[in-house]
Amino acid sequence: MKILLYITSILLASFSFGCNTKGGNLSLKFVDSNTAFKFTAKFDEAKTRQLNEYLDSALNNKLPLEQNIDLLVNLNGEDKFNLKANSGWLEINFDKRNTSMAGYMKVKKLTEGIQEIMTRK
Repeated sequence: MKILLYITSILLASFSFGCNTKGGNLSLKFVDSNTAFKFTAKFDEAKTRQLNEYLDSALNNKLPLEQNIDLLVNLNGEDKFNLKANSGWLEINFDKRNTSMAGYMKVKKLTEGIQEIMTRK
């Protein structure tokens, strides 16, 4: 019984430090269904500048992430996604219905780049 209690306490302690990064907590969530793709990131506010630079470059558009924004971003004339953000938080929603595979792949690649920036030390 004591061994079980000891193992449980070690597991709980290790889980509590699992997503703790130097500057704060990091949470990345992907939901990819038949009709929608959703990406949510909660991160250290100090990474906002790096994320802003990446998105400006990837989307060829200046986005003020330090402000509360809720935008519809046009990818290629027909495919669009919703981007909501502020310092330390970002959400991307892409409706797969009536959109192209190329648009979906571009959004997926964009979120993979965001994940790379957020997990970089």
